[in-house]
Amino acid sequence: MALLDAIHGHLGESEIGAISQRLGVNPGMAKTAIAAAVPMIMAGMARHASQPDGAAAIQTAAESHQDVVDNVGGMLQAGPPADTGGLLDRILGKHTETVQTGVQQASGLDSEKTRKLLMMLSPIVLGVLARKHFGGQQQGAPAKISDTLQQESQNAQRQAATKAPGVGGMLGQILGNP
Repeated sequence: MALLDAIHGHLGESEIGAISQRLGVNPGMAKTAIAAAVPMIMAGMARHASQPDGAAAIQTAAESHQDVVDNVGGMLQAGPPADTGGLLDRILGKHTETVQTGVQQASGLDSEKTRKLLMMLSPIVLGVLARKHFGGQQQGAPAKISDTLQQESQNAQRQAATKAPGVGGMLGQILGNP
């Protein structure tokens, strides 16, 4: 199962409802925003992982969030951890604003709601990444993280190109692809 599919597997109707309530938008808009945000978070992480020390920062963050997937609904009800704003900068690096702008344009959310959405989804993306691709094994993980994120983001870009061309184009910009 692709990373994108695994992440969406943790975002059922109740989780989308919780995100919708936290953002103060209807569930349809929340679903659209999530569909844009998850691949853009992955693309931003892939781009950051290709920078010096970026993959190691993502590995550390993923390891510390691997238990999030055990109770996604509870985490969403409680709200993102207080540190999540710093988390976005650690996992997206200088691409944080690009990802936020892309999600905002694709979803129609304002900048405050977009940032909240990214703060809610990032721990889930990291938790799934940790569980799915590393299973507690840490040897060679930074290089593996970079490769995995690059491959998964390119797959997401190809899927988006047919389903949501605007999102596919934004993913290409984030990834540095034409």
